[in-house]
Amino acid sequence: MVNLVVVSHSARLAEGVAELAGQMMQGGCRLITAAGVDDEEHPIGTDAVKVLAAIEEVFDPSGVVILMDLGSAVMSAETAVELLDPEKAQRVRLCAAPLVEGALAAVVTAASGATLDEVIAAATDALTAKRAQLGETPPSAATVLAPFGGDARHVSWRVQNPHGLHARPIARLVSVLSPFTARLTLEKAGQFADATRVNQVAALQVRQNDEIALYAEGEQADAALKAFLDLAHIGFGEQFEQQANHLLNGKPVAQTRVTAPAGFLPDLLLPDSLPDSPVRDPDEERQRFATALSQAQQDLAQLTSEIAARYGAHYAGIFEAQAMLLADEDLQETVAKGIASLGSATAAWRQATAAMVQSYAELEDDYLRVRELDVRDLQARVLNLLNYGQPPAPWPTEESIVVAHELFPSRLAMLDRPRVAGIALEGGHPLSHTAILAQAMGIPMVVEIGGLIDRVRHGQIITLDGAQGTLAIA
Repeated sequence: MVNLVVVSHSARLAEGVAELAGQMMQGGCRLITAAGVDDEEHPIGTDAVKVLAAIEEVFDPSGVVILMDLGSAVMSAETAVELLDPEKAQRVRLCAAPLVEGALAAVVTAASGATLDEVIAAATDALTAKRAQLGETPPSAATVLAPFGGDARHVSWRVQNPHGLHARPIARLVSVLSPFTARLTLEKAGQFADATRVNQVAALQVRQNDEIALYAEGEQADAALKAFLDLAHIGFGEQFEQQANHLLNGKPVAQTRVTAPAGFLPDLLLPDSLPDSPVRDPDEERQRFATALSQAQQDLAQLTSEIAARYGAHYAGIFEAQAMLLADEDLQETVAKGIASLGSATAAWRQATAAMVQSYAELEDDYLRVRELDVRDLQARVLNLLNYGQPPAPWPTEESIVVAHELFPSRLAMLDRPRVAGIALEGGHPLSHTAILAQAMGIPMVVEIGGLIDRVRHGQIITLDGAQGTLAIA
């Protein structure tokens, strides 16, 4: 890792720079001072031997950057490099950046594992943000960067830090994002900055209540976005009394905390959303129901096999039970009679299963009562096959906390698991098979969240706390 040496005429000045830089560093690289001379009456000056000793102490094959204040500090640094072993001297660079700004930019960049040239570039560009803020030059961050590819994803955040993103929060942000293998761009009001470059981020001049977005593409894009949101939620590492979030209360299922955009689950075809079915030929309706029934049985068999392979036979039993219910002769006979009298497979299935749902809902035992969700799961599956002929498309398309009034066990099993950051339900129950399956899948979940559907918007950043049973709206 690239390390740094600060050369100054004043030991106190150098110590101050080192103290300030230390707050930016978050570990990683080393910074050492070589300042003043050993003369109590005249301590101001520089000593090439002291600079040489400092270089030797922090030397690393990745390189050493020397930052100097003025005059003889430059000459002392040059002399020290000349006295070095030639092979080491090739990895030592003198940097003309301003001492304070250059040291701050260099130390953050070096701590992220950057190369010697990248550290020098960051330090040299250190005055960009200050000059832009004073109106001397347009901010370099306003330059529109190369367009993103089709797989680019992004998350947004409204900054709550009282002083916006200043030196320390920016340093923390850069140090957190730099290790990821991804192209990361921070945006504010149409201005863009490389999120791994201190000075570019500073040039955005992000203030309190500004909305920023992090765009990411590449191998570790999703991980970088999650790290960004985790950091944003704790004020980018800055201690302050955050503005009160809108907090909704529910019941916890999985003891984990996660922050991500809200993603509203697309609706299934449910009984209450179906219009009255027209009367049709009973023979055609019986055949239509037989086709849907056969497809549902095949789907459940495949789902049972997949869940058994991933999470174990215990959890696969959820769908084995649904398959047994679907094969029940009494249920099929009830549907057949309904088709004969109603002239509609949809109406007959809806009527037969509604009675079963009601019978479960009236049970006193909590564990048995919530099994009505499994009946409604099966009910919705056959209704969608009767009317759509196929299951819903894979969802979500990007990392989200799934927001819904209710979530059936089979719908959960069919979601794109790597993109499900958490589950927030206005309904649900901690004893439901959905909750049990979510725990097996390692998904944070909170249920019975009052006011969820009315209070949360699609894409809004929310924090789900599975330990406290709460949902915070940023």
